Formats: sequence, C-alpha cells, structure tokens
Amino acid sequence: MVLKIQMSKGRSHMATRLILVGPRITVLWTALLLFFAPLETSAQTQDTTVFGGGDVLALAGAGALLLGPALFLKADAVTCVPCDPMTVPAFDRWAIAPVRPVPAAVSDVLLLGIGVSSWINLANEGAAGRAGIVSSVESLLLAEGVSELLKRVVRRKRPVLYTPEGVSVAGEPKNQQSWPSGHAAGAAAMAASYWLTRNRISAGGQNDAHAWMLAASAVGVAALRVAAAKHFPSDVIPGLLIGVAFAGLVHTVKF
Repeated sequence: MVLKIQMSKGRSHMATRLILVGPRITVLWTALLLFFAPLETSAQTQDTTVFGGGDVLALAGAGALLLGPALFLKADAVTCVPCDPMTVPAFDRWAIAPVRPVPAAVSDVLLLGIGVSSWINLANEGAAGRAGIVSSVESLLLAEGVSELLKRVVRRKRPVLYTPEGVSVAGEPKNQQSWPSGHAAGAAAMAASYWLTRNRISAGGQNDAHAWMLAASAVGVAALRVAAAKHFPSDVIPGLLIGVAFAGLVHTVKF
C-alpha cells in the first residue's frame, strides 16, 4: 500500500512538473519557428495562379461550415453536472481534470506560430509560395469548419464537466463541444499544407527542416489541449486526421 501511494505521488509530481515546464518549452519552440521562418528558400519557383474561382468556392464553403452550425444548431442543456467519470472510456478517463489556463493559452500561441511561421516562409517563394499560403488558409478554414459542425452534432462533454468545477461552467455551450479538437485540426491542416506546398515547389521534391518542425508543433498543440483539460485524447487524434485530410484534399483539387 505504501509503495502504491509513493508511486501515485511520483506520477502526480511528474505531471505537475510537465504542466509547469511544458509551456515554457513550447514558447521557446514557437520562437524558433518564427526565427527560422524567413531562412528557408527553394531554388525553384513556378508560375502558379495565386487565387482563382476555385479558391472563392473553397472559402465560401468554409464560411458556411463555420457560421452555419452557430446559426442553426442550438446547444442542449447539460444533463449532468458533475457527470459520472466512469461513463468515459478508460482510454480518456485519465484526462479528466479542471481546465488549466496556462497550457490552454500556450496552445493558442503555438497554433498562431504555426500559421505565421509557415506563411512567412512561403511568402519568399514567389507566386507558388503565395498560392501555398492561400491553400493553407483554405485548409485551415475547411478543417475548422468541419470540426465546428461535428462539435455541434456530436455534443461531447469536455473533461471539466466530469469534475466538481464543472458546476460553475455548465452553462457554457462550448463545454459540450469537445469532439473533435478544432485546435488540433487547424494546426494539422496548416502543417500538412505547408509540407505539401514545400514538397511541390522545392528542388528535388524534398521537404525542409521547417516542415518537420511544423509537424511536431501540430502534435504539440494536440498534446497541450489534453494537458489543458480542454479535450480528451480521442478528441485531438481525430482533429489531427481531419486537418491532414483537408490539406490533402485542397492540394489534390488545386494542383
């Protein structure tokens, strides 16, 4: 029994250290993304249409997906507060906790860093790079739009509603919109879109180190959303897949 208590305390202490140190590491990582963003340029450029009729349709569709659910799908009242943790699959149950504001804020910063650093990098690539920026924005908005629609249809409760602290936030509709993670979807969409653009315009079709950094950052955003108790692991994994899927779809249709 004593050994079990000590092991439990050890895991709790390790988790606390990760929560405290993780945001600092993430901020430094985001700074590196922004620092190295202007340094990568390819030896090859292409004549590419930056913005066309298909882009208008893609952005209009993304706008409809983002605004439609908010206008036409109403949030239901919470049926249990606090809800029974045993109704959560064992795979996700460990993530139940009150919201942690610091990892949540850092995930916002890292998500912004992915977008800004990738767009700065692509801005150095002429028309092909600017077309890549448009594709990145379209991938981001489409992934976010589909995630928003699914959130309002599935209505999965966030981890906080399974804790006593959930009583004070039960009236917030966002707390019943946990699946899938919009942050994970947006981060993966931008990282995958950059990867595909860089692979298309670079000499020899090779990706640069920045592409790998962005991919790691997208996974970092997903991990931070779980650390912040904003999402369950089974929320962020589908979010990442949605982002990659829409980046692939956009690039397949356009190029």
